[in-house]
Amino acid sequence: MHEKRWRDIVAEVHGTIPRLVEDFLAAFSRSGRYGDSLVSEDELRLTAFEVFARITDVLVGAMDEEELRAHAQSLGRRRAHQGVELATLIDAIQLDFTVLWEHLRRAAGADQEILIDHVAQVHSVVTMYNLVVRDAYRLEEARGQHNVHHAHARHLERLFAAESLGTLGIAEIARALNIDAGTHFDVVVAHPTAAVELRALLDAPISSGEAFGHPVRGMFVTFWPRDQRPSEQTAKDTGAGLTTISGILFRDVIGLAGVRAAAQQAPRIFDSTGPLSQLTEAADALWAVAGDVLADFTASGMTELTQTIAEMRLKNAPLYRTITTYLDCGSIKDSAEALNCHRNTVLNRLRQVTELTGLDITRPKDAARVLLALHRATP
Repeated sequence: MHEKRWRDIVAEVHGTIPRLVEDFLAAFSRSGRYGDSLVSEDELRLTAFEVFARITDVLVGAMDEEELRAHAQSLGRRRAHQGVELATLIDAIQLDFTVLWEHLRRAAGADQEILIDHVAQVHSVVTMYNLVVRDAYRLEEARGQHNVHHAHARHLERLFAAESLGTLGIAEIARALNIDAGTHFDVVVAHPTAAVELRALLDAPISSGEAFGHPVRGMFVTFWPRDQRPSEQTAKDTGAGLTTISGILFRDVIGLAGVRAAAQQAPRIFDSTGPLSQLTEAADALWAVAGDVLADFTASGMTELTQTIAEMRLKNAPLYRTITTYLDCGSIKDSAEALNCHRNTVLNRLRQVTELTGLDITRPKDAARVLLALHRATP
C-alpha cells in the first residue's frame, strides 16, 4: 500500500515538471545564476526539465540509474566547457533537489510518513548524481578542453540570440568555430516536445565538436557539415535514430547565415504543423504554412480537409501512408513496392481517399490541395 502511494506521489510530481522548472529558475535567478559564464535561460530550462524528469523516473524504477549517470556525466562535461565554477554548479544541482523535495512534500499531503520512508532512497540518488557530475567536470577540466568549448557556446548563443547579425558578425562566428564561410550544412530543429531527445541522441558528436548544438526558444538546434554526416553513425549507435525525432530537417543550408535562418523559421513552421510524428523535410513541412494561409478563407475547405486527413493519420495508418508514399513518387507501381503490397491495394486505398475527401490525388490539382493539409496541425 505504501509503495503504491509513493508511486502516486512521484507520478503527481512528474506530471507537474514545468512548474518545478519555473520554481527552480526563480530561485536560481535570486542566487545570481552562473555569474559571468554563458549559459542561456533556454539551456537552464531544458537542463532542469531533464534532471527532474530523470530523477522522478529513477525514483519509481522507470529508468535505470545508468541512464541517470550518463546524463550527469554529460552535464558535468558541458558546464566545464561553459566555464561554470564547480561549486556554483553543485549548488545549482542541490537547488534542483531542494525544489523536487518541496514538491514531493506537498504531493504527499497527510502521508508524510511515506516520504520519510523514502528519504534514504532520495538521498542516495541525489548523492550519486552530484558525485558523477563532479567527477565528469573535473575530468573534462583535466583534458584541457575548457576554452574551445566555452568559445563554441558563446558564439552559438550569439548566432541564434542576437537581434541582428550582419555579414561581419557571421564571419566572426565562423572563424571562432573554425568553419569556412561557404560550408554547406544539414540542420535539424527539434520541436520543444523532442528537444531533450535530440540533445541526448547527438550528445557524443556535439561534445566532440563533430556537430554543433544549442537550445533555442525551447527547441534544440543541431547542425553539421554535410560531408561529415554524424547523424547516420549516431543513428546506428542509438538504434532509434534521427528519423523518429519530432522535428524539421533543413538540407544543404549554406553557411551560418543559413543555419540562423533555419532556426528562425522553425517556430513559424511548428505553429502550422504542431508536433510532427517524425523528422520531416522542411520542403514538405512548408506546405502546412501555405495551408494555414488558405485556411483563413472558408471557401478553401482547408479546415475540413485537414481534419479528415488527421483522422486518417490517427485511425487508418495504412491509408495515410499510402497518401504520403504516392505523393512522394507519383507512381502506383512504385507505391506498391514501397508499401510492400499489390498495386490493386494501392488503387483501392486511393479510391477510399477520394470517397473521404472528394479529391483524386492522381490529379495534380487535387494532389496539391492534399499536400497543403497533410502536415497541418488539427484546427
